Amino acid sequence: MGEGGERSREGSLAEMVAGAIGRRIVSGTYQPGETLPIEPRIQEEFGVSRTAVREAIRLLSAKGLTVSRPKIGTKVRPTVDWNMLDPEVLRWQLDQNPSEAFIHSLFDMRDIIEPAAAARAAERATEEQLRALGTAMDGIENEERGSPAQIDADAAFHMTLLEASQNPMLRSVGAMIESALRLTFSMGWQGGMAEDAVVQHRDVYDAVRQRKPDDAFLAMRRLLRNSKGSVFDAMWLSRNKGEGTP
Repeated sequence: MGEGGERSREGSLAEMVAGAIGRRIVSGTYQPGETLPIEPRIQEEFGVSRTAVREAIRLLSAKGLTVSRPKIGTKVRPTVDWNMLDPEVLRWQLDQNPSEAFIHSLFDMRDIIEPAAAARAAERATEEQLRALGTAMDGIENEERGSPAQIDADAAFHMTLLEASQNPMLRSVGAMIESALRLTFSMGWQGGMAEDAVVQHRDVYDAVRQRKPDDAFLAMRRLLRNSKGSVFDAMWLSRNKGEGTP
């Protein structure tokens, strides 16, 4: 194998090790303040080189999950230091079945951002963006509830709104958390409030299309509260499945 191929293989192994350890950190297997196993032990567990282990630790440190000190080792950093918007940190949390605290934080952030973005979209959306929003709305209404096609349409709806705010930073935030949004969309559309959600998406769309920023703000806030309730209902049902819950 050439030098470039060897580096690529080491990089892939490092990402594999970082992913495994990262999932343990976000799931609480390794607690903040706890020292990770020493390098030889990680090498032995994963069957990788010392270089791959060190690169994996570097990746975790870059995401704010760990800090390394000479003669002390690598410790897990406090949760407040984690880069929660890093796509891999988000994915690792989603892989571990997200906690209620994670879902609360996600919806809290959305409640801060998305109603204001909808209001801006009502003021600033281009005709092309309004057409894209209408196409997404059609998919939300007409695709099978909870299907991949409907979830794609829902994601397109929210991403288009952020883009239509004409604030590139908001669009970037949406892109970073899209995997988390898709998870909540999937859970929410399977709940009992799915039909309400269709109507509430339509209310947001109509307010944006009619250039009514105050109405768009309030409609998005109602939509998010409905969606949060559906997601928590889905989590409760999942936890209690098979336990005789009626």
